[in-house]
Amino acid sequence: MSEASEPLAEEAVPQSVRFEFHGDGGEFFRIWIVNLVLSLLTLGIYSAWAKVRTKRYFYGNTELAGDRFDYLASPVAILKGRIIAVVLLGVYTLVSYFFAPMSFFLFILLMLVMPFFVMRAIRFNAVMSSWRGVRFGFGGDLLGAYKVVLLWPLFGLVTLGLGMPYAWYKQNQYLYSHYSYGQTAAATSAAPNDFYRVLFNVIGISVIGGLLLSGIAFMLGESVVALIFAGAGYLALYVLIYAGYQSSYFAAVYNNVHLKGNRFQTDITITGLFAVVLPNTIFTVLTLGLYYPWAAVRLARYMQSHLWIDAVDLDDFVAAQRDQQNALGDEIGEAFDFGIGI
Repeated sequence: MSEASEPLAEEAVPQSVRFEFHGDGGEFFRIWIVNLVLSLLTLGIYSAWAKVRTKRYFYGNTELAGDRFDYLASPVAILKGRIIAVVLLGVYTLVSYFFAPMSFFLFILLMLVMPFFVMRAIRFNAVMSSWRGVRFGFGGDLLGAYKVVLLWPLFGLVTLGLGMPYAWYKQNQYLYSHYSYGQTAAATSAAPNDFYRVLFNVIGISVIGGLLLSGIAFMLGESVVALIFAGAGYLALYVLIYAGYQSSYFAAVYNNVHLKGNRFQTDITITGLFAVVLPNTIFTVLTLGLYYPWAAVRLARYMQSHLWIDAVDLDDFVAAQRDQQNALGDEIGEAFDFGIGI
């Protein structure tokens, strides 16, 4: 048989592999309440251990293709970052109180070092995360961090907010063009229009919702019913704006991320997220915060149930990453978590 007559190899058909979250509100409540009490008793020192316990719980209950994620950070590294943050804040507060004219210059100095800490925090959290024994990574440089932390947000401000979606677009590019899984870098095909859609959704919800509430309140007049309606209505509108922003931003990011042929996808909706966040908010307020663990679990379950990967031979891909992974450990000893990011 000639070479020309040989059958062509079939292209691999992507298989949808969904994320699953197995956390339980009551189970997380026991972790959360202990974290809260010990953090208060130790004047915040235990908060580093609390963060690690919380992240390990949520990572450990997140499943993809039958395996769960791991969070590998040491609380000491997080505590180190928080001590630095407290010292910087303390210095700024003292200078502002005793040498007020110098506070502006100190603020500028803090802003100039902020991109470094943001870059290190992102790198730390990436390297301390793993799936199937393979660590994630982040290779963003300091110059890029200065642009996305200071330059592009400043552009958004001077354009009276109209340039902020472009700033989000540049931040997204910085993040997802430098993330990696093992030795394979991620990439994003997101465009500025994806993030302008986020802004338009928020503006549309705000304007239409505000007009509707104002019209109904006007018809009800000045009464107890009107006051109750106004309070409940504006709470619902705030949550709807939040849901509009988060769902649109989530879609703009995850419908465009891919990793060597494996593409992320999401079908999260504004109404679906609203239906989760509104009762979460109400019950958390009514219970003075005690409902928070159940709210966090419900939100995580919703978000992950609407996220999946169109994967091409995921098992072979992971095996290749495990074989190639080598020098990521060199970075771990230098990393610390400053508790901030983009």
